Amino acid sequence: MLLAIREKAQGWFAWLIVGFITIPFALWGIQSYLGVSSDPVAVSVDGKEITERQVEQRVRQFRDRLRSQLGKAYRPEMFDDKTLRKQVIEQLINDAVLSETADAWKLRVSDDFVRQYIQSIPSFQTNGKFNVQAYNTLIRNQGMSQRSFEEEVRGDLVMEQLQYGLSGSAFATDHELNDSIRLKDQERELSYLTISGSKLAADYVPAEDEIKAYYEEHLNKYMVPERVKLEYLLLSPEILGADLEVTEEKLRDYYRQHQDEFQAPEERKLRHILIKVAENADQAAVDAARAKAADLEQRLAKGEKFEDLAKEFSDDPGSKDQGGELGWISPGLMAKTFEEEAYKLKKGQISQPVRTPFGFHIIQVVDIRNPDKGNFEILRDKIETAWRRQQAEQILFDKAEQLADLSYESPDSLVPAAEALGLKVQESGWVDRRGGQGDLSSPKIVAAAFSDDVLGEGNNSELIELEGDKVLVLRVVEHEAEHPQSFEEVKDKVVAAMKRDKGKALAAEKGTALLASLEAGEKTLQQIAADGDGELKSDIKVKRQSTLLPQAVREKAFGLGRPEKGKPAFGGIGLGNGDYALLAVTDVTDGDPSKLDDKARKAARQTMARSKGQLQFNIMGRYLRERADVEIKTREQ
Repeated sequence: MLLAIREKAQGWFAWLIVGFITIPFALWGIQSYLGVSSDPVAVSVDGKEITERQVEQRVRQFRDRLRSQLGKAYRPEMFDDKTLRKQVIEQLINDAVLSETADAWKLRVSDDFVRQYIQSIPSFQTNGKFNVQAYNTLIRNQGMSQRSFEEEVRGDLVMEQLQYGLSGSAFATDHELNDSIRLKDQERELSYLTISGSKLAADYVPAEDEIKAYYEEHLNKYMVPERVKLEYLLLSPEILGADLEVTEEKLRDYYRQHQDEFQAPEERKLRHILIKVAENADQAAVDAARAKAADLEQRLAKGEKFEDLAKEFSDDPGSKDQGGELGWISPGLMAKTFEEEAYKLKKGQISQPVRTPFGFHIIQVVDIRNPDKGNFEILRDKIETAWRRQQAEQILFDKAEQLADLSYESPDSLVPAAEALGLKVQESGWVDRRGGQGDLSSPKIVAAAFSDDVLGEGNNSELIELEGDKVLVLRVVEHEAEHPQSFEEVKDKVVAAMKRDKGKALAAEKGTALLASLEAGEKTLQQIAADGDGELKSDIKVKRQSTLLPQAVREKAFGLGRPEKGKPAFGGIGLGNGDYALLAVTDVTDGDPSKLDDKARKAARQTMARSKGQLQFNIMGRYLRERADVEIKTREQ
């Protein structure tokens, strides 16, 4: 065929072929001269086009920020591209409508100001001075040119002008401040009665066909997620160091050279309660967190158990379920203010609220110990472990390179690499997208195991670097798609869920009926309690941030109107555990604005003004967004 074309490609036929080839190239080239972009449009906002490339770039930047902010907690599967893309597009639309407003208001930022701002960014500085090479490298890594980056910075600065111009013009009057204090510091006196859903449903026994029907209806609650079983090879200092030959002389030499490393400082066993508040939070949020922490401190002083309050109120997910236990700490592990306070306390003492970048902590010292500072014989096992690790770290790099090469050369098996390196092929249990156990809990493991190359193509993974100087290569040996658990497997769970639902419905039904009798004056909470219909807690005085009540009860209490003289304000609310609460607010005492001194009043007024300004800016943004002509182009996923 090619020979036939060659023979024919002469004279007029050759020119015809050239013409067919030339026309597409000519048209393609004209686009660049005419400024016509081949990049498809993702969104149009009042005629202004946002391209797919811009959207994808923002999605990458958004994901990078999430990865940086969340650190070890980041899991790729938590943020799928479809969800991120939707959020990014909404932000780009908002930016576009605000940019239009800024242009209409003729807001500008000079070239000099943009340059000065960029040169002040710490990431672009070395020893406090602007580093051109660092600047070029960082923006290039973002896939941007100098001009595009500078224009993006200019746009951000103009947006700041717009935002601060609006929010900075807001102000708060003394009348508004006084009303805010009266509400914020308001105290309410109430009694509430809890109707137990579990007691009401204690005798409920669902029939077999009801259980099966509930199971079918709520099948999504009983799904086994997509999961894989893995084979893997692991290299670590511990593994490599286990086979090293050790002598007494080598250990003694190592001990002499690293003696300071074995003189451990005093350690303290701690527990804490964290009331979370951002480091840059406004004064109102800081005051609310401080008040909540102070309230918990008072409850501890009155004898309530630290563990119970930590489980109920701490915002630290890592220690909350353990009653606030942090284990043993030594100097340098915790935030400076936290550590300073912890080392001031004696065994058993509880601190006042301590502020760190994470919020307010209440700390208790559970125990104190002075680690052994003994001689070589006492510390021999620790010395040997440290020596083996140091020696292993020196050979780990070469072994890791060999592992990467061998697993790549035999992509369908880990056995050749294992035999060459003297390693054991290890097997995992089921691992889903939440991660496995131990070394397999890393998000990097999940990303590799469920990647197209490993799961789809059946290849070995690339070398994965883990914490603790460990490296790992894996492959998928078994895969299960998402599927429901069998009825028999989850029957007990289904019955328990049905009893919870039944109890919740019965408690709400009974509570609603009793609330009607309270409002009609036919019964009081005390009479209902005497009839055995619930547990009563009476005459409790609480403020908005108090932790004495379940959150739902407190919020309902402050949502009710003021009681009339001699007639409580009644309400009812379902609780998260399936119970139902009836409450009666008997008295309301407003906060007293006169208790604030001039300095505190000024700070409170500034905080209120900032909040009002931000609210006004947000309202304007929503107004502009609703009236913009927005067209989101469809894209095949």
